[in-house]
Amino acid sequence: MAEEAVAALAAVEAEEAVAALAAVAEEEEAVAGEIAEIDTKVLSDQLKFLSEFLQKQGLSFLGVVSPETHEDFEKYQAWLVTGNHGELKYLEQNQKCRRSAKEALSSVQSVIVFGLSYAPEDAWPAPAYERARVAAYARFNDYHSLMKSSAQRAVTEWKKFCKATFEYRVVVDTVPLLERAFARKTGVGFVGKNTCFIHEERGSFLLLGEILMSLPFSLKEKNSNVNCGTCTLCQVECPTGALDQDYQIDSRKCLSYWTIEQRGPIPEEFWPGIGKYWFGCDICQLVCPFNKSAKDNELPELVKPKTYPSLFEVATMSEEEYEKIFGGTPLTRAKRNGLRRNALIAMAVNRDPLLEKAILYSRQDADYPISSTLDQIERFCSLNAAKK
Repeated sequence: MAEEAVAALAAVEAEEAVAALAAVAEEEEAVAGEIAEIDTKVLSDQLKFLSEFLQKQGLSFLGVVSPETHEDFEKYQAWLVTGNHGELKYLEQNQKCRRSAKEALSSVQSVIVFGLSYAPEDAWPAPAYERARVAAYARFNDYHSLMKSSAQRAVTEWKKFCKATFEYRVVVDTVPLLERAFARKTGVGFVGKNTCFIHEERGSFLLLGEILMSLPFSLKEKNSNVNCGTCTLCQVECPTGALDQDYQIDSRKCLSYWTIEQRGPIPEEFWPGIGKYWFGCDICQLVCPFNKSAKDNELPELVKPKTYPSLFEVATMSEEEYEKIFGGTPLTRAKRNGLRRNALIAMAVNRDPLLEKAILYSRQDADYPISSTLDQIERFCSLNAAKK
């Protein structure tokens, strides 16, 4: 009996010890939670200072969200299945990164979304006397390096103030993230029928970037209460029908796809649009009501716009001239012969008086796709002459 009593007492003491340990662990967990909550609140309070530092660099703070894209990634996958990305095979790659920013920075807990406004003063329809345009985002030096270096300076300044130890990475199209998904989750805007992210107040002329951080900010994700509604102006005005399906873009019909991404000849069905835009296109944004009523959406004064040469000069430029004129700008994406091709087409569509001279010069420097484009122009001009 004595042995049984001792065993029972030991069992009771063991249970009490376990209960005590559990209580201590629970208390420690509660304290840790309180500390974490305090730290998160302090960090979130300090975000306003990062916002101010970004603003000093000409950038706009949009919000802070989680690293995952969830439903946006599923929509992106469905879009790829339709084949609407055309020959842009790189869009099929790095899917894990498009699903989560953790693939770009394993320690990331928060994604800070920022933007650079660049709204032009362009009107649409364009005046008859106006020469073919370059898309607004390409009228100043390459925004990738511009935005990245500006955001880096802002974070560097913030680190001195914050004094927290953390990892971060600034991303501006340098990592295949679904940037519009992150922007949408901030709740300050939405993705429109033209597939652009549209800020409720600033409109869609807003280049996006992200700062991936290992800090646990308080995340307040939400959807915007604003949307396109019944408006279809972007779809109606798109000259090629690339936006015929709501919230979808068929890249194979987009002027930007043909004038920037494609290296070969451009089908003549897209030439009328190139007569208005010989690099990229802004039509679907210019007609958007949100851009017409937007505020504080101009290119910051510290970013200087560039002036580009005439179409004739572009069509006949040498490699050396190309590098001197377009080096460090977004137009290098199309490469020298892509720009020459575009300029020749715009000259043909607009019946530029210097077209014949440009053709004569181009036949002496007719690497791909210039030779094929010159043959197209000959047919195009013959058909137009026969219609007179």
